[in-house]
Amino acid sequence: MILSSSYGAMMPAMDDYEQFKHEIQPNGIAEDHHQQLKLQFVHELARNGRFLWKSLTVLFTQETPNDKSDWILDINIPKVMLELSPNNYPFISIMPSSDAYLIVANGESNWVIEDFIKKSLASKQIDSTKTFLIFSSKNNVLQNDDLDVIRIEEHYAWNPETEAFNKPILHFHRYRLLSTMEASEMIGIYDGNFLDANQKRILFDQSFSYRDRPVKVSTFFVPPTTVKCKEDGDEYCGRDPNLIRVIGEILRFQPIFSSSTQVGSKWGNKLDNGTWTGLIGEVSRGEMSLGVANVFMTLHYIKQVEFSYPYDISCSTFLTPPPELWPQAYALIKPFDISIWVATCFSLFFGGLLIQMVALCYHKIFGSRDPLRFFSEAMIYNAQSIMGVRSGSDEKSSWPVRIYTSNWWLFCFLLGTVYRTGLISWLARSPVSMLPIDTITQLVRSDLVPYGFNTFVRDLAQYSNDPDTVELGRRQRLVPPNMTVQVLMGQENVNALYENKHFLKYLSATVLPSTMHNISIHSVDPRQRLHVMRECLRTFPVAIAMNSGAPFKSAMTQIIHQLNAAGIIDHWLDTVVNNDHVLLTKRSKKKKEPFSLYSLEGAFYLLLLCYCIDVFVFLAEILFHKMLYRPFGICFLKRWN
Repeated sequence: MILSSSYGAMMPAMDDYEQFKHEIQPNGIAEDHHQQLKLQFVHELARNGRFLWKSLTVLFTQETPNDKSDWILDINIPKVMLELSPNNYPFISIMPSSDAYLIVANGESNWVIEDFIKKSLASKQIDSTKTFLIFSSKNNVLQNDDLDVIRIEEHYAWNPETEAFNKPILHFHRYRLLSTMEASEMIGIYDGNFLDANQKRILFDQSFSYRDRPVKVSTFFVPPTTVKCKEDGDEYCGRDPNLIRVIGEILRFQPIFSSSTQVGSKWGNKLDNGTWTGLIGEVSRGEMSLGVANVFMTLHYIKQVEFSYPYDISCSTFLTPPPELWPQAYALIKPFDISIWVATCFSLFFGGLLIQMVALCYHKIFGSRDPLRFFSEAMIYNAQSIMGVRSGSDEKSSWPVRIYTSNWWLFCFLLGTVYRTGLISWLARSPVSMLPIDTITQLVRSDLVPYGFNTFVRDLAQYSNDPDTVELGRRQRLVPPNMTVQVLMGQENVNALYENKHFLKYLSATVLPSTMHNISIHSVDPRQRLHVMRECLRTFPVAIAMNSGAPFKSAMTQIIHQLNAAGIIDHWLDTVVNNDHVLLTKRSKKKKEPFSLYSLEGAFYLLLLCYCIDVFVFLAEILFHKMLYRPFGICFLKRWN
């Protein structure tokens, strides 16, 4: 047997080694040195190994000699010690979470510990992704290709100068198939000195390689995160499949995408018998290793499957019918809000009074015949100034009145310019829409029926104190398996659909509202499309669902961090995968069209209203003249004569 040591020498025959070991052990000096070496070795791994150990679980049996296990008590790591025996370990129902497992065994107790670990791994009580540190002389303890096992044996270094075994050492062998290192490279010796580069590479290895194994991935069509690469093909593209492919290239596994065979099942629902359907059911039962389809990390899902580090935060809200359109005449008052209209009317009235008072005072003092001394003339002048059809300098007015009206006209010029600019803007953006449903309170107070693909809103309402959320959960209905979103949201404006905001934005750009008939979806004004509510019912992290104890869980974290930092995950979401799909973030600009009669119908309605007022005032003047003014004049003339 050849061992590389710090002395770089060859060890003698094993018979001489066993004889020396038997002779040196009674004095206890070498044994104490071995215990100190093992303590240092564990501390080295805790500081620099995988996961940077913050907790440790120690497994041993009654047969382990106490004088050889005292060093465990000196380990400076928070630890839990479990003494195993065939009678008590079946009753250990909950294992403490740990970064590593330290196993102390001998020939008599190997089978007890090995049996316990096998059963614990099968029942998911022990995390198979952690490191197993075994101090045992047997080589068949815990043989599993997917585990990270470091086996340590006690040896003594051979000194060729004295031709004797004179230094205790630890011979370690790492069994970690899911690594980029080869099996022949994973052997080394620790003698308490500083670790060389080769020993560090073996002990602190964090690389991962799944050795080109096939990995089944459950997914389905969830635009825009998961779409078909081709309409007539079975291959999936988009943000989520691309993420799995990149992770597979780095960790060296071959993803095989497939959809659930259950009709109408997507993420899945919990059945009365406690089982789950859909993606969550397939992953939890082990039929699929991974699941990606914009999967939310909810409490109900976490109880069934494990999740990777989240790569997105998704908002869950409702898709509502498009807002109703105001009549086009509403565009005439839309440039100003109610406060500016009130201030304008107030300024028009009192500004006319001030002009009349200035003209009237000048008339009383100097006897001028300024027409603005009459209230009707002053109000007409103000109206003409605001409309921009009359300037401030009026030759019929006196100079003091002209100075006052020039300042007034400047104010009217600014106000009229702002109004005309706003009016043109609103006419160019026609049609004008009413306020859409943007909050949970507005949705509850409306007559819309909330729908969802699962019972999440109902489940959320059970734990909520918000009365609006509770009411939504009571009214929610499940989307029938044979009903599409186009049918649900495209026939009548009476339904609302609950889903994540990315999917709802996709639907708003692809599903034609019921008010549109026989037109292309690309020609629909964005404000007339189905509306995505702004307020989020809940925000959830989005992650990859996986089997409990998946070996590549920890290795995915760093990859997800790097892809997120580079913006690649957002780029996949914002990019068109196929020319037949709609690009949500870079829509093509709508072609500008000239104003039509529909766009300017408000001006004609205003003209018609003014004509009606003119006719009414004209008829009132005739009636007043014939019925009141003329009889009064005739009576006055008779009395005068």
